[in-house]
Amino acid sequence: MADGKAVLLMDATMHLAIAAGLAREGVLVVLAAESFAALRAASFGGAEVAIVDCADTGDGGDAVEPAFAGDGPRIIVLADPGDERIGEWLIDGCSVLPRGASSAQIAAAAEASLAGLVATPPAFAADALRYERVGERRSVPPGFDALTPRERQVLVEMSHGLGNREIGGALGISAHTAKFHVAQIIAKLDAQSRAHAVAKALRAGLVDV
Repeated sequence: MADGKAVLLMDATMHLAIAAGLAREGVLVVLAAESFAALRAASFGGAEVAIVDCADTGDGGDAVEPAFAGDGPRIIVLADPGDERIGEWLIDGCSVLPRGASSAQIAAAAEASLAGLVATPPAFAADALRYERVGERRSVPPGFDALTPRERQVLVEMSHGLGNREIGGALGISAHTAKFHVAQIIAKLDAQSRAHAVAKALRAGLVDV
């Protein structure tokens, strides 16, 4: 990854070591902070990738905020093995690496992220699939109970990648009505886009792809 730019969200002791290692791999760390708010206030320093240490966020993963995942740089999460949030981060499109990952591995994940791919070691992928199979998902997030039966149908079609016209054809409604339902779903789920709404539904186990 030549001449890439990254920001770090982690404590000062950790970011000094990672920044030095990434520099040797051709990744310039333009900004480091211990809070998401600080990174956002600085517009992420114009970086393409954010490397986030989530080891100490025992409150459900607030370090990777939806706004960050949707509007900011690509995210690489550094997590402890066995963290049950790994599957959720992967569904949200984050790359997930062990906290002890080498600078070369982080740089490779950054390059993959910029290519639109998700990078994670086989063990993390296997754990994520295992949690899904045994049904260890989060409780249904706020907003899903407010969806009407028709909106739930539209959400399923959204998860299949259909556009408004295609959703209308599948459900026997107009494209305009489908567009209205999509807007309502996004608002009720406090999502930032169609993809974000579908990601939330996938994470809650309410739709499949």
